[in-house]
Amino acid sequence: MPLDPVLAALAIGGTDAPPPPADRGERRAAANAGLMLAHTGPEPGVGTADHTIPVPGGEITVRVYRPDGLASPMPAFLYLHGGGWFQGNLDTAEVEMGPMASLTPCLVASVDYRLAPECPFPIALEDCIAAYEWLIASSVMLGVDRTRIAVGGTSAGGNLAAALCIAARDRGLAQPVLQLLDAPGLDLTLGSPSVNEVGGGFGEAELREFIDMYVSDEPLRSNPYVSPLLCDDLSGLAPAVITVAEIDPVRDDGERYLTRLHEAGVPGTCVRVQAMFHIGWVVPLTTTHRLINDFRASALRRAFDGTLNPLV
Repeated sequence: MPLDPVLAALAIGGTDAPPPPADRGERRAAANAGLMLAHTGPEPGVGTADHTIPVPGGEITVRVYRPDGLASPMPAFLYLHGGGWFQGNLDTAEVEMGPMASLTPCLVASVDYRLAPECPFPIALEDCIAAYEWLIASSVMLGVDRTRIAVGGTSAGGNLAAALCIAARDRGLAQPVLQLLDAPGLDLTLGSPSVNEVGGGFGEAELREFIDMYVSDEPLRSNPYVSPLLCDDLSGLAPAVITVAEIDPVRDDGERYLTRLHEAGVPGTCVRVQAMFHIGWVVPLTTTHRLINDFRASALRRAFDGTLNPLV
């Protein structure tokens, strides 16, 4: 599994990375700063506004991106950032989600959910569900077409997006038109063969550590809201477009999830990106960077205009 030469030249994602800082706050700050090195700047022609919404035990911020000149009612994409449920914020979310607001175009609502271990499962998921309900309830105020809302996320955010779809179905909420999952971790029991096949220095140790922070109770990791891949019934969920990286311990999670969705009658597709480690396509210097953004924006456009599934 040779690594993309650009990533190899930058000496990132390999087995010789220095250990993270011991202090939790310093570790988050260092990780977030490292991801921000891949930030290409704000989207031109896109305005932003932060909204505070109440949640049990506190409040969270949802950052809304609105392309200039996009007529209402407009489609919307609820985005959930990655970071192992432990790190990441609204700024790093811009790196991971790419220019979806302008490229699709659509309104994007990015969620600053609360982080583990201070806020373990199910707090992050409940925050994301609250943001989804807020987006639907605020559709008139925001100029959003509530029948054209997609959800998605990267890594841990992909886990939360998939779990949100299951929770929405179980709670009688409207199902989104698409679940857009980038390198999602969907089996927190670590039952995918790729965990052992890839492993090593490509994120396995951090993956195990982050899972411990998010869900310290091992039996709870089989809960379908923790491990959507292990949900007994995946029927009635939104179509899925999944992107996985070849050199990634959670690679098989996304591919196995697609199989389970298909078995439940849910349409979708999964693309494996060769020579990439976990979300390596965020690095702007790679050939893959813009192509993955184009692919995700195309999936959103298809979902919003009703042409994603030709059988419907």
